[in-house]
Amino acid sequence: MITMAKHLLKKFAKLNGKKLSEGFFLLAVSLLIIPAVFLSDILLAKENGGVLILNSNESVKKYSQIQTVFKANFDGVTAETDIGSNWLDEKPVEKSIRDMNPDIIFSIGSKAYILASKIANNTKIIYSLGINWQRFAITEKTYVVASEVPPMTNVMMYRYFFPEIKTVGILYSKKHNKEWFSSVVADSEQVGIKIIGKAITKNKEVGNALNDLLSTVDAFWLISDPVVLSGMEYVKEIFTRCDAMKIPVFSYDHLFTNFGASFIISTDIDTMGKQAAKIAQYLQSNKDPVGKIQNPAGTYIAINTKKLEQYGIKLNIKALSSVNEFIE
Repeated sequence: MITMAKHLLKKFAKLNGKKLSEGFFLLAVSLLIIPAVFLSDILLAKENGGVLILNSNESVKKYSQIQTVFKANFDGVTAETDIGSNWLDEKPVEKSIRDMNPDIIFSIGSKAYILASKIANNTKIIYSLGINWQRFAITEKTYVVASEVPPMTNVMMYRYFFPEIKTVGILYSKKHNKEWFSSVVADSEQVGIKIIGKAITKNKEVGNALNDLLSTVDAFWLISDPVVLSGMEYVKEIFTRCDAMKIPVFSYDHLFTNFGASFIISTDIDTMGKQAAKIAQYLQSNKDPVGKIQNPAGTYIAINTKKLEQYGIKLNIKALSSVNEFIE
């Protein structure tokens, strides 16, 4: 490095017809050395990898929440990247991830997982908060904390709380929930509940699908489906139609209490963040986590007894001890 500096400085001095001072020489050497050291640090970081959090959109409350919990329970995070809304150009994000070459990516949401899978190569990926993980290619290097309460848990709770409900209707899109719906039908048969489903391909089909479905069911199961819930008008239409026919809505998220959901079984985001952090700890220690696909460990049950009374839906009184929140 010193020899190179001398050579360059001699050329520079010859061109300018001046003799360089020793102080200027040392300054020039340092300017040549510092970038080289900085470059070696970058190369070392690239070689060492690290743990990257890749978030589909931090402005989504549950996405930011699970990220916060993950960091609180895992102190090895090297970098954090927010993909953001759809207008964001993903090419710079791709380049930064490739340059970092992380050992582990915690991908939050479907968009983050798709991007991570596309460019990660040999990187291990932890995936959570995506709709129906079964619709994605899950490799030997992928570890999933499922976002949904297992179908069997849902139907068993419906049966336990509402012994007189025999048929439950579901609107879904095949693109996002085909596999999930098939597993629900199979699980429901085991506990004596019949699932009647109506598949749609466009959000404009919600109204007609409801007309066909609601007259044949005792309850409506509102699931996480981006086609069915693509706009506020469709959410309001579902609840308005169900309310008019006194059909209780079972849902997966507490936010639907404001619309009039009668019964809610939701996942506990904090618990999921801790599960993901535990997986990261195992992977960083070159150990295999217990189970590549983990169901969410915690659930939260809320029930609107006033709405159920209005509809004349009978409850199993013994089940009420399992309720976390009573909504008035």
